[in-house]
Amino acid sequence: MSSTGVTTTGPVNIVKGNHGELVAFLVLNMWPSHLGLPVLLAIVLFSKRVKRHPTFINLIIALMIVGFSSSLLVYAGRTTGPEPSRMLCLLQASLLYGMPAISSTSACMLFLQMFYMIRAAYHGKQYQEMDHMLRLWLMLIAPYVVFFASMLATAIVGASHPEQVSRSRRFFYCSLDCLPITNTITLFSAGVLLVALILIIWTTVMIYKRWKQSLGQGAKARWTSDLSLPIRIICFGFYVIICMSLSLLSVKSPSTPVPDVLISTAATVFLFIFGTQPDILSVLCFWRKPKSRRVTESYKVDLQREYDQESGVSEPKYRSPVTPRPGAF
Repeated sequence: MSSTGVTTTGPVNIVKGNHGELVAFLVLNMWPSHLGLPVLLAIVLFSKRVKRHPTFINLIIALMIVGFSSSLLVYAGRTTGPEPSRMLCLLQASLLYGMPAISSTSACMLFLQMFYMIRAAYHGKQYQEMDHMLRLWLMLIAPYVVFFASMLATAIVGASHPEQVSRSRRFFYCSLDCLPITNTITLFSAGVLLVALILIIWTTVMIYKRWKQSLGQGAKARWTSDLSLPIRIICFGFYVIICMSLSLLSVKSPSTPVPDVLISTAATVFLFIFGTQPDILSVLCFWRKPKSRRVTESYKVDLQREYDQESGVSEPKYRSPVTPRPGAF
């Protein structure tokens, strides 16, 4: 091993995959990034009936970057057979070594924003986005800062030691055999995932306490409607933490292709969880007439409405009676 931590011997094939697993890995990365996620992004950006927070949009973009990066060898026809060119292999390795950083950070920022908004609603306060513009911009920029830092470090080391960049080592994609970079990425992503887990648990506790409080007061709040989006985010959060944990373990001591295939399902699961929301489906199924909804007498905190607000104009959190707006959960 050299003084930089790069092994001096050639890369060793440490992931033993087969053709079926390779096809599954590529399909799970390509169909969401090339079709599903762009459609969802277009709906969120251009539909007047669908509103989502910028951190949600950021996560969509991050997942698309991961999918496109994982598909580079497909574009060049080098998924099997001879090794790709060193330039192409280094490019993919650099992009994918930034994947844990941008994925974990963008997901954590979404969880953090959800936490802020639900905490405000929990304490009976109005969340004003315009009061936190600096924080919002930091949350949006942070994933790309860590992504480019990881990518740049990998590119510099890989360019200095091109013999350590290969596809055969990780089977599915090109990688760099460098322990310092691997350890740094692993520790950083593990720390971000720990923060995300704390936020998810804390948010879940607040939701549970508010739900118990509403039951104790005899309120007939439609919690299943109000908490649809936060609950979906929490479910996706736990799934991402499990997948990313396995992915980080595979970076440190890989022995099976399962972690790589499992983490490639994240975008598909994301589309299944968030692409099936009523307002999204109403845009996709535009030919269907919207169902009439009965006015419900209730006294409640509309957390989903809180979360969907992107402007600085807040609406009252306590409403009675409540008429759900189109696309509300």
